[in-house]
Amino acid sequence: MKRHLVLPVVAAATAGLLLTSCSGGDSEPDDDIAGAQTSAPPEDDEPEEPEDDADAEADTDAPDDGIDRPVIELPEDMTKEFEDVDTDDPDELAVLADQARYASAVDEAIAAGEVGPALEFYATGEGYASALDLVTGFHEDGYRVGGSTRYYNRSVTMREDSMATSSYCVDFSDAYSIDLETGEEFPDGDEQGLYSFRHVLNDAGVWQVDSWTAASGGDSCD
Repeated sequence: MKRHLVLPVVAAATAGLLLTSCSGGDSEPDDDIAGAQTSAPPEDDEPEEPEDDADAEADTDAPDDGIDRPVIELPEDMTKEFEDVDTDDPDELAVLADQARYASAVDEAIAAGEVGPALEFYATGEGYASALDLVTGFHEDGYRVGGSTRYYNRSVTMREDSMATSSYCVDFSDAYSIDLETGEEFPDGDEQGLYSFRHVLNDAGVWQVDSWTAASGGDSCD
């Protein structure tokens, strides 16, 4: 299995995941994935554990906003490097931090084979449903993600009505998919991905991803 443009894409019906360009859709989540009975996260559920030092690397430089966040636990063989963005604007920094947490929450769910509180916390609407599609695809094919992934050329734009847009390029050259049955690793190759996100600010102060587009990186990610 070869994984292309891993986060977030629609899982293909074949043995692997393949994307040249796509966007979030309205597909329903698979009931075989624990915690994925609905296409939107529960509104009343509260995260059980606050954020601590075990969280994904994306959180290490984020401002302390006092929000009680779920812990994100990634496999030991997975690392994620998020390039810094030259901004001191607190709102922009908050969007970028939650952008990174969303990416980590999806990979956490893929590794666990089930949806945890972090994905429900950082995603809503199509951003949540498309992530469930991805988790379902890996679960059904018997794979998870490993290796190192680099996120660069990151940007953010604040919009009206508590909305924002953001983007990043992804370098998969040191990442791979792992066959859970055999342990065999399948490198992802040198292809780069360009991702764009729309964020909405919820009542808890979290910039949730509610839609996205994705394409091959091309000149935008050189």
